[in-house]
Amino acid sequence: MDEPTYQESIRIGWTLLWRCVGGFLALLIAVNLFLLFIMPELTRTEPSFWMALLPVSVAAIILLFVIMPSIVRAVLAKSFHGFHLRFIRDSETSTYTQTMSGVSR
Repeated sequence: MDEPTYQESIRIGWTLLWRCVGGFLALLIAVNLFLLFIMPELTRTEPSFWMALLPVSVAAIILLFVIMPSIVRAVLAKSFHGFHLRFIRDSETSTYTQTMSGVSR
C-alpha cells in the first residue's frame, strides 16, 4: 500500500480542516442568530454559562452527524492532483460482523 507524501498529506489535511472549521463556524453563527431571533432578551442580559454553551453544542452535534459524513464522502470523491482516496472495507471485519449476527463462517 502506498503512503501519501508529506505534500499529499498536507493537501488532504487542509481539505478536511477548512471544510470542518468552515462548516462549524457557519453553523455556530446560524445557531446564534436563530437563538437571538427567538429570544431577543439575551441581548439585554448576560447569558448564563449553559446558554452560552448551547450554540456550540448544537453546532457540534449537527457537524458531527450531518456535515461530517458529507465531508468524508466529498473527500473520497475528490480527485487531488496526482492521486485520489479510496475506501476499502476489510473482508475480515465484514466476516466478523456477519458471524456476530448469527451467520457462520
